[in-house]
Amino acid sequence: MSHQEDNVRSVIKQWIDSIARRDWAALSSLATPDAMYWIAGLKSKIPYAGTELYSERVKLIRSIFGPMSFWHPEIVDITVEGDTGVLETKANGEGPKEGQIYSNAGIFKFVVRDGKIIEVKEFLDFFAVYAYMGIEVDVKWPSEG
Repeated sequence: MSHQEDNVRSVIKQWIDSIARRDWAALSSLATPDAMYWIAGLKSKIPYAGTELYSERVKLIRSIFGPMSFWHPEIVDITVEGDTGVLETKANGEGPKEGQIYSNAGIFKFVVRDGKIIEVKEFLDFFAVYAYMGIEVDVKWPSEG
């Protein structure tokens, strides 16, 4: 593994560790000021979908996961090639309301240059996010026939 790949792996580990500790300043410091953060999904179904500045996404992450009474994201796997790394995670959380449970898995793709994140792409199960937030999603499948 090259020095660059070691660096990318280190930044990704710092990223997930900052989220686990809910250290928003550390999370913010990992990216360049103009870093972009994309979330998969249809904007009409997932208001968070699309591309925003990384700094705006940190605010979103903080608003959703910051208030939890219990929060445990963990690394399942990290794969790195050159300046690109892919992080597979699983996360569990509870609260702040009684009975409010979060359980999800995700894939995050990072591009890191000169020790800083310049791009993140997030692939997450938003049904799990919506369930945690108490948002009912009515899915209707096309009729067979």
